[in-house]
Amino acid sequence: MKTLIAFIIGLIALPLLLVIVAIAGWLPTDAASEPPRWESSIAMRALDASLEKRSDGLKNPIAEKDAAALAAGKKIYADNCAGCHGDAKGPSDWGAKGLYPRAPQFLQQGSDVTAPEAYAAIRDGVRYSGMGAWRGQLNDRQMWQVANFVSSMREKGGMKDMD
Repeated sequence: MKTLIAFIIGLIALPLLLVIVAIAGWLPTDAASEPPRWESSIAMRALDASLEKRSDGLKNPIAEKDAAALAAGKKIYADNCAGCHGDAKGPSDWGAKGLYPRAPQFLQQGSDVTAPEAYAAIRDGVRYSGMGAWRGQLNDRQMWQVANFVSSMREKGGMKDMD
């Protein structure tokens, strides 16, 4: 019984301690500091799960190998996304070092998102990441085009012909 009580107190004390540390200002909040591995791991798992859920049931209206749509998505990416997510010349210094969490550098790192997951992130944004919602900035077809382009970068260094 004492072990159970100690376990329950531990379950309550650790999150409470973390909240106190955060409210007291002892956690770093600057965008230039390097995220700890545990934080990045938890955040990426949460983001992956959220994008899977948010994209459930979305139907991609563009064929996977539609060359014209990929070319249009590539142009939209170059015009609107490369500033944070990098281009064929290299990663974005600002997005790779000045954002917290770091913006994925798709052309250097590749992408593990499906087109519907990318579309959900583009359309609605990603909370606490600097990724704004593009709904109202791009039309639905444009968002699907760039989503297909991003999801086509399955392997690191894929689609390096951005120029």
